[in-house]
Amino acid sequence: MKEVNILIMEDDVKAANVLEETLKTLDYKIWSTEDPKQGLELARNTNFAVAITELRSPRMNGIEVAKAMREVSPATSVIVITAYAFISSAVEALEAGAQCYITKPLIPAEIKIMVERSVERFYLAGSQVKKDYYAKLSIRDELTGLYNYRYFKELLNFECSQSMYQSGRFTLLMMDIDNFKSYNDTQGHPAGDELLRNLAKLIKESVREIDAACRYGGEEFVVILPITDKKGSESIAKNLLTLVNLYLPRTLSIGIATYPDDAQDPNGLVAKADKALYQAKRTGKNKYCLA
Repeated sequence: MKEVNILIMEDDVKAANVLEETLKTLDYKIWSTEDPKQGLELARNTNFAVAITELRSPRMNGIEVAKAMREVSPATSVIVITAYAFISSAVEALEAGAQCYITKPLIPAEIKIMVERSVERFYLAGSQVKKDYYAKLSIRDELTGLYNYRYFKELLNFECSQSMYQSGRFTLLMMDIDNFKSYNDTQGHPAGDELLRNLAKLIKESVREIDAACRYGGEEFVVILPITDKKGSESIAKNLLTLVNLYLPRTLSIGIATYPDDAQDPNGLVAKADKALYQAKRTGKNKYCLA
């Protein structure tokens, strides 16, 4: 596994220290400068997976950095730092080429998740071997390529904290392949594994880039849908059920729960989604039910 270089362009000493201390725990090599222009010069000669910059830097704002980095090093993922009050400007940075944004005050859990996702994007866009990267980072399920259970728990905790801080909503889909055991028993484990892989592919094709699709365990999968209420999640669930019926030899049951409407903590939300999933199973399968 090659060394992962992370560039921090931050003139706020306190924020820079939080970023450096947090990212060092992930075994990345950290490069730091106060001046975004100097950072862009470094990017001409160093292969950075991620560059982190202030949205409202007086020397060069995040939108300008995102545009310039796209020219200097297109594969580098740019993350902008912003106060919550300026999120609309952060969206402009995303349109200019930034990968995502993190908000102040900086939260280590948020930094880790956003940087890990951005590093992943860098490796997938490049020519490095995926297997080595996934083995190092240990956030992917080996069979399906979706996020694994451990990383799902981190993402769910983060999404609850973020939604609480921003008074927002997100929705959890919990799904299970109907009659998977009988299929596995009659068709064999290789066919069962292929079914799991094909379902994972359909899930990835059905959700947005900001959504997080994970393998929960066995034939169970979960998807975290940020900034999504029940109505929005229902359209995703309907589309997924349609695709499964068209392309897979087994159907799917889905349970849907929304934060904070159905639960105000991660464990409670999982329990509500699981209960809704059980309801879908009990009342006929091949459907979704709401918590």
